[in-house]
Amino acid sequence: MILNLMNRSGLIVKNNSHFNLLDWLYMDDAAAEIFSFEESVKNWIAIEIALAETQNQLGLVPDDVLVKIQGLKGFQIKDTDQFFSASVNVGYPIVELLKELNDSLEPSAQGFLHLGATTQDIMDTALAMQVKKCGELIEERIIELGDVLVKIITEHSESIMPGRTHAQHAVPITFGFKISIFLSELSRHLERIRKANHDSGSISLFGAGGTSAGYGKDSAKIRTEVAKKLNLNNVNVPWHVSRDRFIQSATAAAMIATTLTRLAREIIDLSRTEILEVAEPGGWHKGASSTMPQKRNPVMSESIIGLAITATGNAAMMFRAGEAGHERAAGEWQLEWKVLPETLVSTASALKIAVEMCSGLTVNVENMKANLNKDDGLIMAEALMIGLAPKVGRERAHDLVYSAVGIVRSEHIDLLAALKRVSKGILTDSDFTEISTDSYLGEATSICKISCKEWLAGKIS
Repeated sequence: MILNLMNRSGLIVKNNSHFNLLDWLYMDDAAAEIFSFEESVKNWIAIEIALAETQNQLGLVPDDVLVKIQGLKGFQIKDTDQFFSASVNVGYPIVELLKELNDSLEPSAQGFLHLGATTQDIMDTALAMQVKKCGELIEERIIELGDVLVKIITEHSESIMPGRTHAQHAVPITFGFKISIFLSELSRHLERIRKANHDSGSISLFGAGGTSAGYGKDSAKIRTEVAKKLNLNNVNVPWHVSRDRFIQSATAAAMIATTLTRLAREIIDLSRTEILEVAEPGGWHKGASSTMPQKRNPVMSESIIGLAITATGNAAMMFRAGEAGHERAAGEWQLEWKVLPETLVSTASALKIAVEMCSGLTVNVENMKANLNKDDGLIMAEALMIGLAPKVGRERAHDLVYSAVGIVRSEHIDLLAALKRVSKGILTDSDFTEISTDSYLGEATSICKISCKEWLAGKIS
């Protein structure tokens, strides 16, 4: 779990925490809080109480003892340094937590916590609660971003701009079409994260070796009832070493992060001085340089990329965490404590910034139009080739237009004029039809409508 994150006030949970500028500046506090030390302890205690309540129903915990155990709700670690030292010594925090919980109870109520459970039961179940909760926050952020993109697509479904392949002008597209592709990805991400949230939110009460022997003859009933109390899925096969559900959550988050990286990179590239088709939200000193007063750096996109790459890198390590052997892990589990929360928190943080960035995005339609003609009309080369293909065949049409392109680049004349020159004796003027950029958009505008329709349908499903 993330126990050493620094919050905005500079408070450090552990004295030896390192300073992480990326998280300090851009971390989503709501997501980080889910994996905080305090929240982790609260969840561990909630599981112990739910277990005792269920065992009380089965006659394993006396009524008067249960009342005292229920009073542990809200219990806080008083000496975090002592708690930390004891946890380092054991290797896990649950032994020390149980000691402190029992010490706070009357002698007659001691010894009824953790009956049949093992440390990993408690920690895995708590982590399942946290992964599900953070995944649901990610789901909310995806919906927020998708709704913003729908507005952009609707407004700019016919805003014509250069489509670029291999970073060069290709064919005309619309800005709404470009954003539709991102929205379509978000629709699929929404479906994936919902599935991951459901699957990862599964209880793990199977005892030391996964057989549930320590829980006694009513082990299945105990697991079922505790799952209900904690709003988790009840599963009947142990998963101490089966980390596929958590890998699924990490992978779903990493795929979202990859889309965000691509979106941020697109904004950075389109905001270049020589392109200037979009711009991040501005403001006094927003993205300012310490030495170049004219600069307005795309810092929101840059932070998204930093956070998103952190998420994808950490998610990759989750596959190593899934390589645990026998019935309990020997090291792989510890890796998961760090990389799984950081994957989810980094993704949630990147999403939050993306929502803010896209909500205030400036779209320069005039520059988009101007950029269409920066290469003397070469962006219409394919359109002219397709128009000539029925007359001379596709290959010959390609060669004619290719030759005309060379003339345009050397003489900076109109593409159609150059094409007529190289086609003299092969084609007549009547064979040529001038094609405008807005008449060669294919399905661009209809794709805008389709992506928005699919998004709205998927959002409410």
